[in-house]
Amino acid sequence: MTGNVGSFFGFLKKMATTPLYYTVNKYVNCNELRYGELVGREQFGNEYYENNGYFLGRNRWIQYNRPNWVVLKSDPSEVPPEWHRWLHYMTDDTPIDVPPVDQKFLMEHRANLTGTFAERYTPSTTTKPKIEAWDPNAPAKIE
Repeated sequence: MTGNVGSFFGFLKKMATTPLYYTVNKYVNCNELRYGELVGREQFGNEYYENNGYFLGRNRWIQYNRPNWVVLKSDPSEVPPEWHRWLHYMTDDTPIDVPPVDQKFLMEHRANLTGTFAERYTPSTTTKPKIEAWDPNAPAKIE
């Protein structure tokens, strides 16, 4: 009983300190209202939360930088690799506590933009096709 009462009061505290649009956004996207401790922010503005009162596998989550009202604009590829490790329980240390080692061969993280119009994949070929398409208006070839 105490856990439920503590959860209820913690939820009310979160409601009082969080802007309303974040709460509505979370309910619209996830069909649930959660509260937890802010663990960290990354360079894209996404916030990472943890509440160990929830079940394992449901106690870490992300609040994306921009709220989604109608269309789901959030993309999981926006999560950098160091935060992905923490979200998926590969490590218990956040990148804030234990910063990743800078390697000279690592590229800067960017989201997957394949679904956008400007960055879409357009297949092309440099080889000549083996079969020619039939053209009904072409003159007949006599061999």
